[in-house]
Amino acid sequence: MESSKEQGRLMQRTFKTRLKVNDLESNILAQWCGVSRLAYNVCLDQWNRDYENGVKHNYYSIKKWFNSVKREMFPFITGVSKWVPEAAIKDLDTAFRNMYRHTAKHPRFHKKGVRDSFRIDGSVIAVSGKKLKLPKGLCLRLMERFRYENQVNKINNVTISRKAGYWFASISCDIGEPARENQGAGVLGVDVGVKSLAVCSDGTVIDNPKTLYRREKRKKHLQRMVARKQKGSNNQRKAKALLARYEYRTAVKREDWLHKASSRIVRANRVCFMEDLNVKGMLSNHHLAKAVSDCSFNELHRQLAYKTTVREIDRWYPSSQICSNCGSRKPMPLSERTYRCEQCGMVMDRDLNAALNILNVGMANYPELMPAEDDTPEATGAASRQATAPDETGIDHQTLRKNRFE
Repeated sequence: MESSKEQGRLMQRTFKTRLKVNDLESNILAQWCGVSRLAYNVCLDQWNRDYENGVKHNYYSIKKWFNSVKREMFPFITGVSKWVPEAAIKDLDTAFRNMYRHTAKHPRFHKKGVRDSFRIDGSVIAVSGKKLKLPKGLCLRLMERFRYENQVNKINNVTISRKAGYWFASISCDIGEPARENQGAGVLGVDVGVKSLAVCSDGTVIDNPKTLYRREKRKKHLQRMVARKQKGSNNQRKAKALLARYEYRTAVKREDWLHKASSRIVRANRVCFMEDLNVKGMLSNHHLAKAVSDCSFNELHRQLAYKTTVREIDRWYPSSQICSNCGSRKPMPLSERTYRCEQCGMVMDRDLNAALNILNVGMANYPELMPAEDDTPEATGAASRQATAPDETGIDHQTLRKNRFE
């Protein structure tokens, strides 16, 4: 492994995988989550009480108070690593700092069974192959081998969490910045939608898996099972666990599809242009809200953004109404799926035409991201296409908002 000086700057990476735990280990992890929740709630209550009496706290003062009373009030806390309550108090201090900056609301008490987790500093843990060693002699088995075992420079922390009955370990570490040797040099325009998840300017079409639509029938059945059980009974708890696991599987299937789709796009392109969609506004349409949320446009954008370079095009640019060949414009209702230009006679799928327009605008507005002149057409792909619309550079988006077609 190269040193940090030889590799240049370090990059922070997080490796998350499931844990293989037995009943005893599951009970221990649940106890550690409970201590983390206890420290957070007790310190939050004391913080609020002292604030009413004119005493202001910070991380060090509230930590000092908790350490002075924890052995007397909670003698069982000695069986848990000291890093567990310390990390919870750090989270509480961060929550109050965010409130003072007006970026978040007042911290709320944590509830059992809702986002159960705890965090431990990386200086007291060790990862070897598929084994994770925690303080107090706790050794956990990972479902996958630690990906950055031979590249890690420093382990920052590890977060153990529970979701849908499964336990997960998230290891945050610093590694040397890897060289992207297998990434292409192409430039691509991407038009996302409901019918097809993404249509690219090079003709690539990413189908919409419709994960929620295909699994909704079974989900409704499980929801009815929960509703028909007696409230608070063991049978209702079991039914809730079945529903939670089913919804978790649905989310995992969707995320897996998005990772494969984004990797397929990134493999041959180093720059992607996408529209800055108002997803929150689209969800206000109750006829399309479920279909739009099932597509996960923001998650696709997030994955592309960290895998390659992404630049956004203004959401008011009429990419579906402009001809990508001659630049003429005409109204295009959603029911019309084929673009037929009356000026030049071009006939093309409306989504592909929109992707080409997004590419043209991106190339005109971000010339510094274009490939070098000596790049081959095979490597650059769609980047060799020149912008043809006369009004691509210096678009007056305010005028587009006023004069857009109804």
